[in-house]
Amino acid sequence: MIPSPYLSLLEALRVSCKLPEFPNPLPSTQLDLELENGPTVTIDFEESGELVVIFSQIGTYSPEQELEVLRKIAEANFLWTSSGGATLSVRPEIHTVYLAYQTPASSLTGLDFIQRVEKFVEIVLQWQHTLSQGTLEEPLNQDTNESSLNPIEAEKETALPTPGSNNYILE
Repeated sequence: MIPSPYLSLLEALRVSCKLPEFPNPLPSTQLDLELENGPTVTIDFEESGELVVIFSQIGTYSPEQELEVLRKIAEANFLWTSSGGATLSVRPEIHTVYLAYQTPASSLTGLDFIQRVEKFVEIVLQWQHTLSQGTLEEPLNQDTNESSLNPIEAEKETALPTPGSNNYILE
């Protein structure tokens, strides 16, 4: 059974994005948002810690870039200065970079959750751009709170799925 606080957060996101009704009951706790011209963002619920988990694949890099990619990720993850409170990681065997964020479901209101998902998408897009350019310059300003997934600190909005679209997958 999917906990009601998590269902409330998903419903707030669904309403905000003007997505069609979700199946009842949901087939699983995992929701994939496929953003038009953007990343796929997976939202899940980790029951043992009652955590909302948001993650996305950022992209791939060439084997020649690996040392530089790992160095930039380590720098960005230091006190989460360039990852907005999320954690960057790699799967070196497939040369792929990921971004993940988790927070207790009980700490979020629907609006908080929507703002965090929006900010997460923005950070993924910034890192995708950085990775695709091959320059590996840090995409976020380290000296501002604009990079935070905390909605109180971050007000900049990003586009979630087009209202009325079917850009989501329930697994």
